[in-house]
Amino acid sequence: MSRFSTSPSRACAPSVDEAAEQRALQAFFGDQDAVDVQAAQWHTRQEQGLSAGEQAALAQWLQASAAHAQAWARIDAGVASLRALPTAAVAQWRASQAASPPAAAAAVPRSAPASAPAPAKPAPVRPLTWLQALLPGPRGLALCAVLLVALGLGWQQWMQPVYSAHYVVQRGQHQSLQLPDGTTLELDAETEAQVRLYRDRREVQLAHGQAMFIVAPDASKPFEVQAGPARVSVVGTRFAVRYRQDGVDAGQVRVEVQEGRVRVAAVHSPATALLLGAGQTTQVAGDGLLAPVGSVAPDSVGLWRKGLLRFDHTPLAQALQEMERYGPTGLMVRDPAVAALPLGGSYATARPAELAHMLTLVLPVRLVPGTEGRAEIVAKSEKK
Repeated sequence: MSRFSTSPSRACAPSVDEAAEQRALQAFFGDQDAVDVQAAQWHTRQEQGLSAGEQAALAQWLQASAAHAQAWARIDAGVASLRALPTAAVAQWRASQAASPPAAAAAVPRSAPASAPAPAKPAPVRPLTWLQALLPGPRGLALCAVLLVALGLGWQQWMQPVYSAHYVVQRGQHQSLQLPDGTTLELDAETEAQVRLYRDRREVQLAHGQAMFIVAPDASKPFEVQAGPARVSVVGTRFAVRYRQDGVDAGQVRVEVQEGRVRVAAVHSPATALLLGAGQTTQVAGDGLLAPVGSVAPDSVGLWRKGLLRFDHTPLAQALQEMERYGPTGLMVRDPAVAALPLGGSYATARPAELAHMLTLVLPVRLVPGTEGRAEIVAKSEKK
C-alpha cells in the first residue's frame, strides 16, 4: 500500500488553437507596458474574487508606486465605460467585427477564377469606431484591450495553476517529496495539504498536520502557506508549520524558522504581521491573534523529521494523543488529574511503546494492566 495518497495534476496539453491563442496572448502582453499588464491582471483577479490575503497584496501593490495607482485608475475607468455601453450596441459592434473579412481574403473576390486572380488591393484603414471613441483616450483603450483580449484568448486558462497536487499522509507515515519548482516538502503523519503552483505565485493549503518547507528561491513567484487562521509568506527559506484542530496547540498555527526569513500574518487581518528570522517562532490563535516572537533552536525545527517528539510541560493526555499519531502506545488514561500531569523530554516516534517505561520514571504514576493488551496510567497512590 502506498505510504501516502496524492492526486497530482498538470495543466492539460492545449489544442492547436489554444496554443496559438496562448502565443498570441503572450505576444500581445509583450508589447504592453509591464505596469499596465499587472494592473489588468489585478483587475481581472478582483473580478473573480480576492481572498483577504490577496486584497492586502493588491493594496500593497497600489501603494508601492504612483504609477501602479494611475494604471489601475485608467483600466478601472475603461472597464466602467465598457460596462456602461448599451447591450445592443456592444452586440452590434461584435457582429461587425466578426463579419469583417481578413485583409488577405478581402483582396481577392470569391468569384474570380484561380487562373486570373484579381490584383491585390491594400486593406483599407478603418477610422476609429464609435466604441473606441467612447473610451478614455488611446491609452485607456489599450489598457481595456489588454483585459478584453486576455478574456477572449483564454485568460482563465492563463490564471489556472500549472501544477496541482493533493497529498494525504496517514497515521504512522511520513512523506518527503520535491515539487516541480525545486521546493522540498516534508509531511508528517496525519497531514493533508493541497499544493498549487501558478505562473506568478506558489501556494500551499495545509488543511491539518505539520510540514517542513525547504523553499526554492524565486523572487518572481512568492511562496505562501495558508493554515487555518495564518498565512506565511516567503521567497526562499526553511521553516515548519503546524496546524491541528485537536491535541497539542489545538486550533493554533505554530511557525518555526530554521533558515531565512518569513512573514506571518492572520488571514483576516493581513496588515498585522510578524517577520521571523532563523531561530524564531510564533503562534497564531484561532481568532487571528499573533503571539510574541519566541526563540527556538534552529536544529530542533521540525524535530519530527528525525523521529523525535519533544514535550515541554505538555499535559499527559495530549502527549499520548500526539504519540499515537505514529503508532499505538498501548496506554490509556481516565483520571483527569493524571491526564493533566505535565510531561517533558524527547521521545522516539518509532518506538511509542517505550513511552510506557519512561512515564513511570518521570511522573508519579504506575501502570495497571487492562483489557486488550492496554495498560491504564494511574497515580502511584491510587490502588486498583
